[in-house]
Amino acid sequence: MSLTVAFYRFASIALVAAIMAGSSLAMTGCGAVNYIKSAFGYGSDNEVLEGDQSAALATKAQERMDADDYAEAAKLWQQIKDQYPYSRYALLAELKLGDAFYLNGKYIEAYGAYRSFEELHPTNDAVPYAIFQQGMCHYLRMNGIDRDQTPTLLTIQTLAHLIESYPDSYYSTLAKARIAEAQNNLAGHEFYIGEFYFKRKDYQAAMNRFKGLIEAYPDSGYHQRAFNYIAQYRDLVAKGKIKEGNQRGSEYNSPFTISDVTEPRL
Repeated sequence: MSLTVAFYRFASIALVAAIMAGSSLAMTGCGAVNYIKSAFGYGSDNEVLEGDQSAALATKAQERMDADDYAEAAKLWQQIKDQYPYSRYALLAELKLGDAFYLNGKYIEAYGAYRSFEELHPTNDAVPYAIFQQGMCHYLRMNGIDRDQTPTLLTIQTLAHLIESYPDSYYSTLAKARIAEAQNNLAGHEFYIGEFYFKRKDYQAAMNRFKGLIEAYPDSGYHQRAFNYIAQYRDLVAKGKIKEGNQRGSEYNSPFTISDVTEPRL
C-alpha cells in the first residue's frame, strides 16, 4: 500500500467523526472510533438496520475503497447522495466521493466534490480537510517550469485561503509546505523565461525576470542562478560588448510566430 493511500485511509477514518458531528450522537474518544467502526461495518458491531439501505451501501463503498476499487466506490458514494439525501450517511458520502475520485487520479472531479462539500457545509469540522484536498487537486496537476502555471497559482491561492481561514488546523500546517513547493515552481518558471530571453540576447527582458524572481522568491532554489545571470550581464556591459539597457542583440529572433498563437504564452 502506498503512503498516499495509507494517509487518506487514516484521514478518512479520523474525519468521519467530524463529518457526523451534526447527528444526534455526541461522539468523542473511543466512543467515536467504535461508532465509526459500526457505521462502516468494522469489528463486531456491523449489523445493518432493517431498511437502512444507505448503511449497506456505505459499507460496500468503504469495502471498495479498501480494495483500491475507487471507480466502483465513487459510484456507490454517488448512489447514496442521489437516492438517500436525508440519510445520516449522505454527508459522509459527499466527502468520500471526493476521496474516491482523488485516489483514482480524477483531480478535476475530486475538486468539484470537495468544493461542493465546503459550499454546502461551511460550518462542518471537515471543511479544512476539504479545502486542503482542493489545493492538492491543483497541486497534483502542476506542470513543469516550462509550461502553463495556472494550476500552480491555484494551488497557492486555495491553500492560502485555508491558512487564512483555519490557521490552527493540522491541514494548514501541511498546506504551508505545499505552498513553498508551488512558489519554487513559479520561481523556476520565471528563471526559465529569463534564461530563454538571455540566450536570445533580449537582456533587459531577462534582467526584469531575474530581478523579479529574486524579489518575489528570495528563498527559492533558483535565487543564486538568477544572480549568476545578472553578473554575466553586468560583465558584458563592463566590457563594452553591450550597452546598458540593451533590449536585444542583432541576432535576436522572436520565439513567437503566427503558428504559435494557439499555444500557451510564456
